[in-house]
Amino acid sequence: MATTKTLLILAAISIYHLVQTVGPTVGPAGLFRLSTDPVDVEAASVDFGRMARVEPVAVFRPRSAEDVAELVRVAVGDGPGFAVSARGHGHSINGQAHTAEGVVVEMSRHRRSEGEERENGIGGPRVNVEREYVDVWGGELWADVLRSTLEYGLAPRSWTDYLYLTVGGTLSNAGISGQAFNHGP
Repeated sequence: MATTKTLLILAAISIYHLVQTVGPTVGPAGLFRLSTDPVDVEAASVDFGRMARVEPVAVFRPRSAEDVAELVRVAVGDGPGFAVSARGHGHSINGQAHTAEGVVVEMSRHRRSEGEERENGIGGPRVNVEREYVDVWGGELWADVLRSTLEYGLAPRSWTDYLYLTVGGTLSNAGISGQAFNHGP
């Protein structure tokens, strides 16, 4: 059984490799993609209802799916490795979006802290009117998906009963809603 000190050293080595690979580069909104800021770490440490608390080593803000793929490659690479967990708007319960001594991927498109809201560089929903579908990031809120599709006279056949949940979070919980019995999850 590894001691806490050993685990912290392994996490520090892994974070070092992560920084070397994807870097703490500044994104278009001036945000660091990899943050160890105590405010960011604390926000990613608690679940909905504040019943569980698990502190990650860092919070990662991807600008694309490729950023997430690169993070996962580093996490499972040749080094000691580290856990990766996705977090949308923090509605998960029982620590589902937590990871101890790993990296939490902040999937939400908007970062809200200290009273300000900034985009992380990930584009919003892309509606394909001809084929009648919408391509969205996992951290997109259902309310934003609906808003984007209504501009074209379209709407999802089924969504959650509460629209301020993320698409990825819904899918990670089986996608069940009040409309699922008619239109599927």
